[in-house]
Amino acid sequence: MNQMMSDEQLERLEDFLLAHMEEGCMPLDVAQGFLCAIVSGPQMIMPNQWLPSILGEAQFATDSEAGEVMEMVMSLYNTTLAELENRDFSPMILSMEEGYEDNPLPLPYGWCEGYIIGWNTHGETALEDMAGDEQAALYLGPVAAFLMYEEDQLLKPPNEAEHRLAADHLADSATGLYHWWKSRRDLPVGNA
Repeated sequence: MNQMMSDEQLERLEDFLLAHMEEGCMPLDVAQGFLCAIVSGPQMIMPNQWLPSILGEAQFATDSEAGEVMEMVMSLYNTTLAELENRDFSPMILSMEEGYEDNPLPLPYGWCEGYIIGWNTHGETALEDMAGDEQAALYLGPVAAFLMYEEDQLLKPPNEAEHRLAADHLADSATGLYHWWKSRRDLPVGNA
């Protein structure tokens, strides 16, 4: 199943995930951030290892619904992978218009949270390898910045200009880390 995600599929998947959040489903922005890290790391992670993180304990009404949801999640996986490979990736970032009508404020916290959860799936050494490399650490910087906000800063960032700039860099960060790891995947263990 190498089909790319259609807008209709994206909406249906978003609706399903939102309707089953109490059962542990990730919201769509978190799921995309998560999958972005899953496809970017040092080794391939099989769907049976990461699907439960996205779908939680969701109960399907029918076998047909289960098949449709799995197909949509795999389409999101394939689309994310293709966009990173082609350097045409855009993170799904929520935004707030209230108080920012002319220029909505990006709220990338969910995407960044999913991204870090995805990296944790690769194991501690993956994050350590990135933190220990100057280029990779620069790519990780904008993601890390959003995870350090205090709760009262989430809707009122301490420096709005820096906040917007960091949000603008998330696509480059994700693409950069995907290609940073891609060049290291064929190296023998210990040389990464």
